[in-house]
Amino acid sequence: MDTITLEPSPSGRTYDDQAQDDRVQDDRAHDDAFEAYRALYSGGADVERLADPSGGSFTGRLRIEVVAHRLPRMLLFDRRLAGVSHARAPRRVARDGFDHVTLHLVLSGSMMLEVPGAIRRVEAGSLALFDLTRPQRTWTEGARIVTAAIARDRFDAAALDGLDLHGLVLGPREAGLVIDFARSLAAHAVALTPEIAAAATESLCLMLGATLATLRDRHAPLAPPVAGSRARARALAYIERHLADRDLTTAAIAAGAGVSRSVLYRLFEPVGGVARFVQQQRIARLRRALSRADEERSIDELASAAGFTSPSHAGRLFRDAFGIPPGEYRRSLRTGSSPASIVPVGAPQRRLAAGPPIGLAAWHGELL
Repeated sequence: MDTITLEPSPSGRTYDDQAQDDRVQDDRAHDDAFEAYRALYSGGADVERLADPSGGSFTGRLRIEVVAHRLPRMLLFDRRLAGVSHARAPRRVARDGFDHVTLHLVLSGSMMLEVPGAIRRVEAGSLALFDLTRPQRTWTEGARIVTAAIARDRFDAAALDGLDLHGLVLGPREAGLVIDFARSLAAHAVALTPEIAAAATESLCLMLGATLATLRDRHAPLAPPVAGSRARARALAYIERHLADRDLTTAAIAAGAGVSRSVLYRLFEPVGGVARFVQQQRIARLRRALSRADEERSIDELASAAGFTSPSHAGRLFRDAFGIPPGEYRRSLRTGSSPASIVPVGAPQRRLAAGPPIGLAAWHGELL
């Protein structure tokens, strides 16, 4: 099982029990820990220190611990956090092309979430669901959170169709089995064999899908259906089939989806527009191809197959999205230089803060 870990310094001492004359050194260690964590997540979210209501810096204890596991088509994170926020603003959503579903299970403490039109608290023992194609923000003054990032294609389409899951909060009464399974999965993830890991992904998706179906059947107060979901699905299918066509136009997509161009614009407005979405999908296709060990085509050939007008255009967009050029991304994966082991907080974190760790970027690429 591949794992990435950020943890406190080996001394085990925290901010609260440091001697006064060690306070400056301790502050520096916490700054290093935060910068390492921000770098780790920079490929998917903007991480900031929590601000207090008066607009100043968070005055409580900063805590950053995370263990990340890679399962088939799913990433599992076990985090202990205090004094941090995570945000996916509309511009980031439009840029990175993430399309997966995330589940946040709060094991202790509490987490706040904000989605367009709503702010909610997630108490210990409850979970929240998010659609990564839409803006969001979460923050906590102290919590242990298990997060599962799951590729959308692992769900039965009927389980998600017609539901707005973004920001949905479920407690033990509605989702007790899912909560118990996610808690157990986090506890045993490090020891999973590849076969059991694949079964774990499948099991979690089946449980969550069945839970949502049950809620729908019982007329639970879920958010309203997503307008135009079927038309958007037709547009997505058309884009996927014709992505390699360099002349793929808005008019062609609208005709292929059976809608007018004005309707098509409205359907894709939340993710930055039709052209931006097509660009995202081309970047995602290029990244998937670069991640395959058996792919022998050159980067120029892969860029052309993804529908880019030129290799230089593909390289510029890829670097803007992921922080490194395509060639470096491929070389890092093939030479095994991506981080997939314990990364203690301390001096190495300053090096990590220079850019997103390639290992986690590649992991997220596997969800696209």
